[in-house]
Amino acid sequence: MEVTFSDNDMRTLARYVAEELRANQIVQQPMMTMKEKRSRRLDIGQAAEYMNRSRSTIDRWRKSKPEFKVLEHIDGTSTYFLTNELDEYLNQ
Repeated sequence: MEVTFSDNDMRTLARYVAEELRANQIVQQPMMTMKEKRSRRLDIGQAAEYMNRSRSTIDRWRKSKPEFKVLEHIDGTSTYFLTNELDEYLNQ
């Protein structure tokens, strides 16, 4: 006995399976490599939290420390820092 499904039946079945997998948390997030983990982009507030410093300290460093200013990246109107560069700065 051969069973055939219409396109609509296949879409319904696929939706059902996807919902069940999500409900049972079987779907996993892709693994990040160590390099990807170490080079996350952080906005200024996130960078302050990451470095365990206040936002005002980060702002002060951005203005007064040229060696910290070079860590700042600008993407259009967004300013961000990379975690691997912050780690290197903190370990100096």
